[in-house]
Amino acid sequence: MFELSEYQPEIIPIINTVFRIVAILLVMIVIMSVIQIKNHSRRMGWFIISVCFVMGGLISELASQNRAIFFAVSSESSVIRAHIFYALFAVFFCLYFIETEIEAGAGKDGVLWTLLHGLIGLLVVILSMADLKGIFEWLAFFLQYVIVIVMLFFSSKDVRASIGFILGASFPITAALLGMAVPGLDLMGAGLTIMCLIIFFGFQSDMERELLNKQVELSASKVSLLMEQIHPHFIYNSLQQIALLCDEDALEVKEAIYNFSGYLRKNFESLTNEGMISFDKEMEHVDMFVKLAMINPARKFEVRKDFKVTNFFLPALTIQPLVENAVQYGVGMGTGGGKIEIQTREEKSYITISVSDDGSGLENQMATQKKHKSVGMENVRMRLKLMCDGKMEFLQTKEGTKVIVRIPKNI
Repeated sequence: MFELSEYQPEIIPIINTVFRIVAILLVMIVIMSVIQIKNHSRRMGWFIISVCFVMGGLISELASQNRAIFFAVSSESSVIRAHIFYALFAVFFCLYFIETEIEAGAGKDGVLWTLLHGLIGLLVVILSMADLKGIFEWLAFFLQYVIVIVMLFFSSKDVRASIGFILGASFPITAALLGMAVPGLDLMGAGLTIMCLIIFFGFQSDMERELLNKQVELSASKVSLLMEQIHPHFIYNSLQQIALLCDEDALEVKEAIYNFSGYLRKNFESLTNEGMISFDKEMEHVDMFVKLAMINPARKFEVRKDFKVTNFFLPALTIQPLVENAVQYGVGMGTGGGKIEIQTREEKSYITISVSDDGSGLENQMATQKKHKSVGMENVRMRLKLMCDGKMEFLQTKEGTKVIVRIPKNI
């Protein structure tokens, strides 16, 4: 064993206490930062549990040195409890890393790694309970975090992407080596705290990179949506129908021009809107489009509304493109008229919006319709995902088409 000096018995407890107090302060900072993050994912849930185990271990170790303050049963039981917390940390960190892989699309199973960490954690618990602490317990901790590094090398991440995890795992490994070399020196809590800090900074970096990617995708989506919404063919037909009305009814011409200008204005407002808009505002856009589409006497259809909930927000140009598709490529393709129905419902975690028509079904759909629908629907789907983590389902049968949009309630 490495001998510090003849004052080693007095120095080591001071070193342990200082590192534990600093580590508790750092863990508290991490916890407060995590609490401020909105929309916690499962990945962040595993991280929070891991951090709580580190905090529990640090408090238990402090209790072992300050029994009168912490009302600990005994110094020995507090140390055992702390090491059990630290052993369990590795198991939940493994689950955190597996979730990171899943979010990246790697589809990592991770059962083997979780089982290995669980077995070594159980070994630490047995060694602690059986009063076989010392070099054997530190060796078990050492193996636990060496396995973490091995797991990282077998992951789908390249070395540069894993450098933060590898650097973080090196601190508990160092703490385990120091524990074997210097009797009484226990810096495992501090090592795990530094590991948590590095992981959290890496998580924040991933979030910032993901946000930047979403902004780029959203900008590209807006350009694509602009090309979809301002159809020269639709504008030409609308102006042509308004011109034909001039010979029939001047009052209708005036209203048609108002609707046409309002439709274009709503399009441009929606495309420049960075946030969510109210459902009522989106329906104003829908109503203007429907009135404009009904100028054409060849289009005979009705729009039915069944709203059970209206006080929610959604991305601009969510419902209007769906109704436009239903008019132009659903009921608008028939000669006997048709029906478009817009419904809203409140579910447990989502607001559900459905737009259905009984027009051109699957059997009567032409190749050009399929292409246009797929482009338009994918555009709406992408913006829902990027702006509010919403979902869209497209159902088509022989009788007609139904599009279901689900928007999370907590936006």
